[in-house]
Amino acid sequence: MPKQPRKMSEIMKEMSETLLRNPGGVPSSEAAHVALLFANVAWNESVGLDHAREGCRNVWETIEADNPALWNEFKSNDINAMIDELVRYKKTHYPDDRRRILTCGIPNGNVRVEWLNAAAPGVDSKWEMQLYGLVRTGEKEKAIRFLQVTRRMTRSDAARKVAAVAVELRIG
Repeated sequence: MPKQPRKMSEIMKEMSETLLRNPGGVPSSEAAHVALLFANVAWNESVGLDHAREGCRNVWETIEADNPALWNEFKSNDINAMIDELVRYKKTHYPDDRRRILTCGIPNGNVRVEWLNAAAPGVDSKWEMQLYGLVRTGEKEKAIRFLQVTRRMTRSDAARKVAAVAVELRIG
């Protein structure tokens, strides 16, 4: 029987805590969210989804604006160095885990991660993540148009594919 991979929420918590000055302590909500965001970015970057680093800048800058002291809770304020450290951590501790993170957050004080399996051979991972992301965020019409444009699908075929993705994500 194959070994079940560790829960992504546990791994993300573990990785994010490595960035904090007091890993065993209770960080502020802002520091916990930013550390988790960096862990998410590093994980996806390590599995080939390299666009996330710049895409998350506005998130941590918004949090930083509300609580500039949050950086006091981190070992460093060099964001790129921290994300690079997490990429190395992932590659060292979970080299064969190719799951991709779709969403990651802390609702009701608990780390929650939605992930996709590694992309199948020949599948464009970035394309697939964009499709699943659109469906996950409820933008089904945009997802249908995305399929029509990128895969030249008819509207009805694209709608069926979007419905299938929604069922797979348990939101359909």
